[in-house]
Amino acid sequence: MSRWGAIAKMKVHRDHEYAHSTDTVFALFTDAKEIETKQEALGARNIRVEECDRSDDSAVVRFIRELPAEVPGILSKFLQPWNTVEQSEQWRVRGGGVFEADLTIDIANVPVTITGTLKLEPVDPGCINHVRIVVNSGIPFIGKTLADFVAKDCKRIIADEYVFISDRLDKA
Repeated sequence: MSRWGAIAKMKVHRDHEYAHSTDTVFALFTDAKEIETKQEALGARNIRVEECDRSDDSAVVRFIRELPAEVPGILSKFLQPWNTVEQSEQWRVRGGGVFEADLTIDIANVPVTITGTLKLEPVDPGCINHVRIVVNSGIPFIGKTLADFVAKDCKRIIADEYVFISDRLDKA
């Protein structure tokens, strides 16, 4: 159970296809310079890659950035126009070209928890990134509205990241 409980739970599921191998996409996902470049292009500021370590069978990525949000008045007590967001990814190499990650995203001082998984899986002629995210809020009354807003913002960010990564890979 999350620290904020689970009064409201929103799920985000996306499958992104790339015309590149899982090795190529994984290398992009776990490169500190690429993370900074992507976050900057997506409008983040004060980007800090705190950890970005790869080994033969795993990788750990952790970065902090400030993200803008168009916060509706009802949620202005919880979210600001700019929010500090920490993202952690614990990657595992599964063999056969498959890479999996546990994902946690923490929005500072916002009563939601965001967890999920990423799974890079080979397909012909490239790979698919299966993105699964769950947003929980334990705040009575307004928790569903808050979780829904955060989930919609996650969908927007995930879509923008997909476009950026696709363009980046096509230019490589």
